[in-house]
Amino acid sequence: MKVEHIDPAPGFTHVVTTEIAGIKTIHVSGQVGVPMGAKEPGADLAAQSEIAFQRVVQRLGQAGATPRDIVKTTVFIKDISPDKVRTAGSALVKVLALEKWPASTWVGVTGLVDPRYLIEVEAIAMVAAK
Repeated sequence: MKVEHIDPAPGFTHVVTTEIAGIKTIHVSGQVGVPMGAKEPGADLAAQSEIAFQRVVQRLGQAGATPRDIVKTTVFIKDISPDKVRTAGSALVKVLALEKWPASTWVGVTGLVDPRYLIEVEAIAMVAAK
């Protein structure tokens, strides 16, 4: 099995790919609502949700995949409520723009690694190995 670490950060790697039997599986670590290269998160859940899903798309691109290759997402929302799920769900629909949706789990949490973060999104995608 071949393993590749893409964009390591202190204590974790943003994207890890595994390749076996002609299939590459892409694991995207939790992406939050802070634009890449910025220090401040989006102003509210709607902004942070769009940013987090955009970061997932960017991370997939680093590994040679697109949103169409996603097979599973996990979405963590601080102090989850039906309204917050609708807000984040709207961003998911807008940014990923998929006809068929991956498996997904939505989890309510009391907090994330930084108290300013309101959402974190993980993804798993699969593509044919090149």
